[in-house]
Amino acid sequence: MKRRIRLIVCMTAFAMVMTTAGAFACTGMYVGRDVSKEGTTLIARSEDQGSGAYNKMFKVQKRITKSGRYYKDTGTGFKVKLPKTTYKFTYVPDSSDAEDGQYPASCTNEYGVAVVGTVSTEVSEEYEKADPVKDTGKGLREAILPGLVACQVKSAKQGAQLLARLHDKYGAEEWNTILLSDKKEAWIFENYGGHTYCAMKLPTDKVAVFGNQIMIGTVDPGDTSNYIFSKNLFSTIDKVGAVKEDGKYNLAKSIAGFREEYSNMRTWEGHRVLAPSDAGDYDNDKFYPLLYSPDEKVSVTQIMKLFRDRYEGTKYDMSDAANATRRPIGTTRSSDVHIIQTYAKLPTDACQVQWLLMGNAEHSVFVPSFSGITDTAAEYKVDGSAASIGSAYWMFKRNATFGAVRPEIPE
Repeated sequence: MKRRIRLIVCMTAFAMVMTTAGAFACTGMYVGRDVSKEGTTLIARSEDQGSGAYNKMFKVQKRITKSGRYYKDTGTGFKVKLPKTTYKFTYVPDSSDAEDGQYPASCTNEYGVAVVGTVSTEVSEEYEKADPVKDTGKGLREAILPGLVACQVKSAKQGAQLLARLHDKYGAEEWNTILLSDKKEAWIFENYGGHTYCAMKLPTDKVAVFGNQIMIGTVDPGDTSNYIFSKNLFSTIDKVGAVKEDGKYNLAKSIAGFREEYSNMRTWEGHRVLAPSDAGDYDNDKFYPLLYSPDEKVSVTQIMKLFRDRYEGTKYDMSDAANATRRPIGTTRSSDVHIIQTYAKLPTDACQVQWLLMGNAEHSVFVPSFSGITDTAAEYKVDGSAASIGSAYWMFKRNATFGAVRPEIPE
């Protein structure tokens, strides 16, 4: 019987690899506490891989006090020196034999700080030439960023400030976006190149859903209370031709300069689902705003449903074969989806509930855990990329794959 189960798991894993290959991509979401049904701040992300069959674990890193340590990117050998004391945090890493780094994905620490990332983005060719990302293997990557931040900050703003200092010092090898939250506020951090970036404090009365694209729009360079800018951001934008609105820089239009359906339709779908009164028909050339008011308060279960969204009820519905090449939010390429709710009235060291889903959202389940946990179930810590009947990830992914099978029914 065990041999038969192993065979089923291995064949399922093979089928998943063969049917889910594609470009790396993720979707990010935010709900401010004033428009949340539960009164919680919410940050969330789907971790979408080139293949959804990609083992993820769920672990707790203990607080450590010891000098001379580094946070190492095992994929490149790059490392960042750590403070003597690092804080306890939960994280969702890749298997150790994946050979491209840890990718901690979603973190909550003992000081009530949540970090999720990253959502990969892209810039225009002109901007890439003005501030190219590093390609030396000695810069910052998604492979370490969420954990590197979570282990050493006591607030979301401190996390944004730390990201700024790290980008100033080391430079980045990728374009990406990170979301951070705590009991008081939430921040978004967008990296635009080797050394340019912008972090923005998120309002408590707005929501956001976005694909793989730069989203921060019009900003006031003089507003240093709600923004953190790299010192060379605006001079770099000026070199490529700044787009201004009412005398202020529009970062998305200046730095990206274009929109593609692959990402932009997912951003529109967030508007259509959460604010249908103002969404309108999809416009591929439109720069949909990052932040907007939902028509009604948003529940965590609505966000779960949105991660399963495949444009149902629209002409882009993925059940129509004509739309097979489109990219929905609810993709089969998800290795996991994480939603973190922050409760302002709970004790700081256990103020967050993470809803963690392994596999793709359409056919899997969200499992809750408090940020105050000191360990996770053994099934969440089964290492290695090979399919295993003892691994929570592979069991959830197997079930999701079976759920996605639509055999032809004879007449």
